[in-house]
Amino acid sequence: MIQSGAFWLAVLASAIVFWLLPLRFRTGFLALASMGYLATLAPFSVLALAGWTAAFYYLAPRAAGGDGANNRLLSVLILAILGYLAYFKYIPPLVEAISPGPTEKQLIIPLGISYFTFKFIHYAVETARGNIQHRSLPDFFCYTFLFPTFTAGPIERFDHFIENRETSWQVQSTVEGLTRIIHGLVKKLVIAEMLLRPLLRDVTPASFVLRLDLLPTWKIWAYLAVMFLIYYMDFSAYSDIAIGISRLYGIRIMENFNFPIVAPNISNFWKRWHMTLSGWCQTYVYMPVIGLTRNPYLATVASFLVMGLWHSGTLTRVGWGLYQAAGVAAYMTWTRIKRAKRWRFMERAPWRYASIPITMMFVVPSTAFLIIEYQFPVYAAFRILARLVFLHLPA
Repeated sequence: MIQSGAFWLAVLASAIVFWLLPLRFRTGFLALASMGYLATLAPFSVLALAGWTAAFYYLAPRAAGGDGANNRLLSVLILAILGYLAYFKYIPPLVEAISPGPTEKQLIIPLGISYFTFKFIHYAVETARGNIQHRSLPDFFCYTFLFPTFTAGPIERFDHFIENRETSWQVQSTVEGLTRIIHGLVKKLVIAEMLLRPLLRDVTPASFVLRLDLLPTWKIWAYLAVMFLIYYMDFSAYSDIAIGISRLYGIRIMENFNFPIVAPNISNFWKRWHMTLSGWCQTYVYMPVIGLTRNPYLATVASFLVMGLWHSGTLTRVGWGLYQAAGVAAYMTWTRIKRAKRWRFMERAPWRYASIPITMMFVVPSTAFLIIEYQFPVYAAFRILARLVFLHLPA
């Protein structure tokens, strides 16, 4: 959306009107302004989402209490929104994969469906647990529809959203917001588009895969490294812009990136990369699976499968999730070995700094799954991974 002049006009106009209005009208206005702008992009998606928002607002509190009927209502709410997500995002690729011919119907995925699905689940679970006390319809609609965060996150939590709002205009907040917006635009337009993309020399993911056997190993590493940096700059740029625009309304939403490229291990990397998604999965996938199985490895696999499928319902994302889970599981085992052997020297320099490039040498190859998505089967990603190690692949 940031390439649209209408988007920035909506930001400017809504921010001015927002602070001119009395306090009691501001949240409702921002909710309506967000819905109005998003309706210009996807009117039917906005209409359907308004229905879901009202349903969760009124039904989630009735799931509180923990008795059988309330637990069933909570389960129905979660399964209903997951079914809605699956119908648009997971069933079509599954039907396409098993269908012998072209499918007759092409579903249009509702705008922001992955983000608002996870936000609804968070709201329903925490309301049922009694952790969300403050409730108002304008607040919940604003939380759901806040248009700077709608399509690229972060995955805000309702309690954080409510607790981190200012009641009066602050110069410092506006300066912070504009600074973050500039940071995001520099990442996207200057670093990603002007500096990194020219390094690819017009090599597309498709041509890269088709010429894979002809490329030297170092070029394959270089291509994946540049693509990884482009993805990082793009995604963190959108997060910066969303955070910055929200500050213009006096709202401090959750951070999504914390310099993941300097992570000393893969576990720490996932505490720095897409932090709202990994945090959501830790709370609502990892911890419940741990509670049921007492198996951290199974919980890790489940979490990364959910993270992969959250992006898309393809085998490519399943492969990506298993790859990341294998890395985190290996690090967990390594940590246990270090603790048992009491190798504390490895926590100090220079070992600590040497672990940063080692971590990136695991993270960068995962880009192979991203560049082939929707263009090649998942097998192509494993061929790329093999070429990072072997000079030639068997025919």
